[in-house]
Amino acid sequence: MSLLSIRDLEVAFSTRGAPVRAVRAVSLDLAPGERIALVGESGCGKTTTMLAMMGLLPASATVSGQVLLDGTDILAGGETTMRPHRWTDIAMVFQGAMNALNPVRRVGAQIVEAVRIHGGSRQEGRLRAREVLDLVGLPEDAVSRYPHELSGGQRQRAVIALALSCRPRILLADEPTTALDVIVQDQIVTLLRQLSDSLGLAIVLVTHDLALVPRLCDRAAVMYAGSVVESAPCVDIVHSPRHPYTRRLVDATPDLAGERPLTSIPGAPPRLDGPLPGCAFQPRCGEAVDRCATIAPPLLQLAGGRSCACHLAEVVA
Repeated sequence: MSLLSIRDLEVAFSTRGAPVRAVRAVSLDLAPGERIALVGESGCGKTTTMLAMMGLLPASATVSGQVLLDGTDILAGGETTMRPHRWTDIAMVFQGAMNALNPVRRVGAQIVEAVRIHGGSRQEGRLRAREVLDLVGLPEDAVSRYPHELSGGQRQRAVIALALSCRPRILLADEPTTALDVIVQDQIVTLLRQLSDSLGLAIVLVTHDLALVPRLCDRAAVMYAGSVVESAPCVDIVHSPRHPYTRRLVDATPDLAGERPLTSIPGAPPRLDGPLPGCAFQPRCGEAVDRCATIAPPLLQLAGGRSCACHLAEVVA
């Protein structure tokens, strides 16, 4: 049985005009210890999906669907059913380490607070703070430092330590390498992989950097206009993508070997405050046929544990 199952998750934000449907019928499964990436351009619904899973969206959001943890829907009862699982079963590394930490409190005190909120004593919190900071490779004196006294890479490690403070089984990592140089990015990815292996930690990674995905994750789900358009093992996503959008993402990723030219994706994603007739990617797709403009493609299950929402998926195969 899956550790976490998302079923037909939908998120709509109320506005003065029509509601904005930011997430549309997303379904995913996460096994214990598995690492999955959510990939796509900015605004495709990746972070909103994660925040919906944690019950952290604002009051303007309407959420429907199920988030099943060990078979129990933790969304069904709102904050009452979600709160016991937040940070103890599912924790999140937020984008932007400096914004995720309280700038006027020491790093250790913030970890102690998380432990105490979830039933631990102050002494247990202090012991756990030193334990998790050591686990992420920070020096012993990091427990008494303020966030501004740490480098960018150290702050990111501190945010990961804070997320691990209550021993979660699932870690949601939202762009954990943003604004870091390539060397520190590699260190953070290596750290996440080591933590996953040593702790049996399942990870959901949000990123727009397709090159990062195979270094950490087992599978990837590509999102466009709020929906999953392709899901497959990472090696298949990178080397044999089926959906035209995934192929454009691969082509837009720098090739250090110089074997293919770098290209951009023409056009812009569609507005999400109205209906999307046909395939949402059709206006930007160079392979579209007549039915793409009027008939929305279903998410087809293909061989090799992959799926694709494209009328031409089986032709490409």
